[in-house]
Amino acid sequence: MQTIAPKKVEAFQVKISVKWTGAVLNAAIGFAVGGGVGAIQSFIIKKGKREAEKLFTRTVTSRLKAWGAKKLATVVGAAVTIALNYLDIGTQIAKQLDKRDKRPNNGYVDIY
Repeated sequence: MQTIAPKKVEAFQVKISVKWTGAVLNAAIGFAVGGGVGAIQSFIIKKGKREAEKLFTRTVTSRLKAWGAKKLATVVGAAVTIALNYLDIGTQIAKQLDKRDKRPNNGYVDIY
C-alpha cells in the first residue's frame, strides 16, 4: 500500500511593487516628521543626517513589522543610510529591501 506524503505548503506571501512600497514609506516618513517629501528634506536639514537616520529607521522598521516582514526589517538601517544620499528616500529604501528579499531585484518587495 502506498503512503502519500503531505505536500509542502509555502508560507503566506505578499508582493508589493518597489514604487508602491516607496510611496508608502515616503508617506510614513513624511507623517513622522510632520509633512510630505519636502518636509523630509527640511527635517534632514533642520535636525541633521544622524537624527533623521534614527527616526527614519524606526519609522520604516515599524511599518515593515506591521506588514509582517520582520526579516526585512533587520536590513533597514543600512537601507536608510544609503537612501539619505538620494532625494526619494522611500523608493531608495524599497530598492534596497528588494535587493535583500527572497527574490532579489525582481521589482517587488517580497513579504513572507
